[in-house]
Amino acid sequence: MEIEFADLNGNIHIGVSILCTESYALVPIETPDTLVNLIESTMKVTAIRLPERIIGSLVIGNSNGFIISNVIAKEVVEKIESTGLPVYQAPEFFAFGNVVLANDNGGIISPVIPPSIRENIQRILKVPLSIKTIANSDLVGSLAYITNYGGLFTPLANEDEVKELKRILNLQEVGVGSVNKGSEFIASGIIGNSKGMLIGRETTGIEIMEITRCFSS
Repeated sequence: MEIEFADLNGNIHIGVSILCTESYALVPIETPDTLVNLIESTMKVTAIRLPERIIGSLVIGNSNGFIISNVIAKEVVEKIESTGLPVYQAPEFFAFGNVVLANDNGGIISPVIPPSIRENIQRILKVPLSIKTIANSDLVGSLAYITNYGGLFTPLANEDEVKELKRILNLQEVGVGSVNKGSEFIASGIIGNSKGMLIGRETTGIEIMEITRCFSS
């Protein structure tokens, strides 16, 4: 597992802008070539440039497909569809990166998402979904980051909750921590998969130790 520091044009909140699965990285069109090359080499993925700046907040995906917000433009949808994977665009606004947490094994979904949309998410991602909060918050996708191997959760989550999430998401290693000098919004400062990971440049040594423990197989 390779872990590198990164930012997007000076912005350390790389997870807000970029989404990474096992095979693809969806990146804003203005992403520098140096960062695209780092993403592709570290995560062993194909990067797709999109005219959208907050892909990580508006889109969720795994190896089976992508779920996207209704505010995503048609041209962006078509580019995501070029992966050959199924794409579901919800009929109403949700920042799916903030309210869904999923890998190739399972997922959790915020109670705020209605049943009809929930069913479509499960159909596209092809994993069982549990309706849950993390630390009593609906922002289940923001307060954690997971790969097919491990997961890091906000320190606000208690021990029993983390154990349950480990079981639901079929994770080998889990932990609690932060990114970028104390941010509890874990997903804002991490992009990666089971092969590699990029973290925000302000992430401290202590934070890196826990990230490494949770995600290195």
